[in-house]
Amino acid sequence: MIIKKMILSTIAKQNIFLLSLIQIPIKFMETKMNFLPLQPTYLLDNEYSLNKAIDFTNKAENIPDHISRDIDLSKKLIGDFWERQFVDNLEPWEIIRLIKQTRIEIAEYAESTLIGSDDKYDKIETELGMNIIIPQGKIEQLRFEVYLKENNGSGVIFAVDGLPSDLFDEKYLVTGKVTVAVDKLLKFIPVTSNFSDTLPADIELGPWEFNLGRMRDVNIDFSGGLTSRPAWFFQGNGIKNDVRVALTIKKTKNLEKITADVRAAWVYKPGLFSSQKVGTDVKNILIYEKY
Repeated sequence: MIIKKMILSTIAKQNIFLLSLIQIPIKFMETKMNFLPLQPTYLLDNEYSLNKAIDFTNKAENIPDHISRDIDLSKKLIGDFWERQFVDNLEPWEIIRLIKQTRIEIAEYAESTLIGSDDKYDKIETELGMNIIIPQGKIEQLRFEVYLKENNGSGVIFAVDGLPSDLFDEKYLVTGKVTVAVDKLLKFIPVTSNFSDTLPADIELGPWEFNLGRMRDVNIDFSGGLTSRPAWFFQGNGIKNDVRVALTIKKTKNLEKITADVRAAWVYKPGLFSSQKVGTDVKNILIYEKY
């Protein structure tokens, strides 16, 4: 049964976020969220297959002797490298240095809510937060992958639907916010201001306001549900800042803990004529745990 409550003030001592004055499930989490870095680890070919690992030793960049290894390249480019960046190719060592400074920081655990159960399955809504760090240049394409895993016992776990996706009108991505609900099939559905006209007769969860974050001017595709390996594909000029994604998940009731291996790949463009496909290492985050 979903616990719902009208919250009229901040209950700081219990570490509960102040919720808007609509009925939505209460989500508990710690006041401080740690982030894990997804760092560029591999150079990829045009088919996104592994080309070679990035060498992080001091000799890998082959930096000329007159260039200090301690400089912040993103700041240096603002000075004497700035003009050349937009009229000519960067040097190989410059590109490698910039690739190493670009990363995604993923929250170490998701915000998850048990929204329903039947005789066999538990139903969960979960949200993941991340920050995209780009000191210089831009990311033109980004693929973010989640591999759901059970940690104790043998069972079945899969994602049913994901948000954001191309099924939602682009106007929602302009503001970065969309009011959604989850139907009985665990599908995300958009909700207008007049709830009574848009909601089905019975819903599993919602409505509530989902905050995409500060990513703008992008096209977003979701791989589709009914898989333990959902993925999002972002393309455009606004791939930066913070962004959130959400999943609805079904798991067999015997599974008490869910984690996920997450990784990313992107097309990074440090200058006008330079671009490189890179892949990250894998980090494991907590999705859900029954207490």
